[in-house]
Amino acid sequence: MRIAVCDDEHLQADLLCGYVSGWGRARHEPVEISVFPSGEAFLFAWDEDKAWDALLLDIQMDGIDGMALARRLRGEGSALPIVFITGFGDYMSEGFEVEALHYLLKPVDRDKLCACLDRALQRAGQGPELLVDAVDGEALRLPQRELAALEAAGHHTRLTLADGRSVEVRAGFRELAGQLPAEDFVQCHRSYMAGLRHVRRLGREQLVLDSGLLIPVSRRLFGQVSAAFTAFYRRDGGEEARQ
Repeated sequence: MRIAVCDDEHLQADLLCGYVSGWGRARHEPVEISVFPSGEAFLFAWDEDKAWDALLLDIQMDGIDGMALARRLRGEGSALPIVFITGFGDYMSEGFEVEALHYLLKPVDRDKLCACLDRALQRAGQGPELLVDAVDGEALRLPQRELAALEAAGHHTRLTLADGRSVEVRAGFRELAGQLPAEDFVQCHRSYMAGLRHVRRLGREQLVLDSGLLIPVSRRLFGQVSAAFTAFYRRDGGEEARQ
């Protein structure tokens, strides 16, 4: 992932770079970060190289401000994911006009920024991966988007993919569950976790996945599962419709 940070405040740029670096380490995703102290500096680089995956863009800058820069990029036909960074909430409607990926107010929340980077990664056709060792010794890189379910299997975990295939890996259930984003996955039983994008139907006692697989839902966790299911489809369903 190539991430551009365009901000004329040195301390703010350093903070954003630290967050991006931490995101890359957590996702096992190599990240190249370049900092530009002005809109003019970014445009100079942009004219030479347009192979960027996301732009973290401050709105209030001397010279070409962030909104003018975004309009110029869109005017050239670029669909570069832009995350606006600002201390004021007055520009949100303009952000929609230039199809910003997101709009973050200062001080920037680390988790919200990481969620934006996850979405940028997905738009780039990649997505965070889970690095695991299968019980047969094979090392696997599994896209998180393809994970439909996790099931505890003793000291191991059985992973079910979107197409219904499954693989048993050496890592423990709790260990793997802790690596997955809470907005995309939900624990529905003490031994099961489901990928929300692959849930076809939610019942009081079980989940039905797109592959037809049934996963139990415990009575204790039903409220949590229902809330996560609703929140996911409000967020991702609305985003996909806009795209």
